[in-house]
Amino acid sequence: MRKLIEFASSAYPERLRNIKNPPSRLYVEGNIDILNEIGIAVIGSRTNTQYGEKMCKKFVKNLVEYNFNIISGLAMGIDSIAHKTCLKKGGKTIAVLPSGLNNIYPSQHRELAREIIDNGGAIISEYENNIKADSKKFLERNRIVAGLGIGTLVVEGGARSGTSVTAKYTIDAEKPVFCIPSSLENIKGKGTNELIQKGSKLVTNVEDIINYYPELKFPKRELEAKDILLDIPIELRTVYKTINDIPQDVNEIANKTGISISEVNYKIMLLQLDDKIKELPGKRFIINDEEE
Repeated sequence: MRKLIEFASSAYPERLRNIKNPPSRLYVEGNIDILNEIGIAVIGSRTNTQYGEKMCKKFVKNLVEYNFNIISGLAMGIDSIAHKTCLKKGGKTIAVLPSGLNNIYPSQHRELAREIIDNGGAIISEYENNIKADSKKFLERNRIVAGLGIGTLVVEGGARSGTSVTAKYTIDAEKPVFCIPSSLENIKGKGTNELIQKGSKLVTNVEDIINYYPELKFPKRELEAKDILLDIPIELRTVYKTINDIPQDVNEIANKTGISISEVNYKIMLLQLDDKIKELPGKRFIINDEEE
């Protein structure tokens, strides 16, 4: 169900009401109540590195564990990783669009938008339903992403990027910006490191974020279990199920599955690319428990 929330409405999110130049109205599809619940913006590069993906999954998983809702912009890269990880862990997420609700942007994420709505989240926009995205609206969208949360987590972002703009909106709203540090060789993390230099809060685990809010209570909960095999392509599941907590080499996996060594090697490569398994010394493989 879609609803229009005017600025004067009691349903209008209080945190957004207090930013500079708040939207006069919001078009919402999904759970309206989520707009006034505790959430944190999670942002980053559209062309993230593997490190950025890993850190995003790690932090979002733990934030959901502490009952944070996740707010992001439905963009490619870190945004979509944040939304998907939140949903996978049984959390709720808000996607803020740079377009009207009838023009999901990017179009590749229409299914993701529907999944967000169907799982207790919401997609929102300040634009009428048929309005299309453009560069100006991306920047306008970012102030809403920053405004809805109690803070912003920057996973990975380049200098002078949309990520930096969202961080600035957060600072202007007198909210904290939390930054995951990046290697000095990582161009995608240059903006993140610059934010830390300028006074944003360096974080190495989710407790660094939790401890910033001593006045708030974040009861930890057990994450909803989801069959991880649902995320494994059918053609890779036999090899994946054979690899367990005991390191195994290719020959052992081939013997147990009856699959040729060359095919096992190929499937292992695909599973590694998707970060589902990891290689140990001696070319032995094990399930990657850190992937989530």
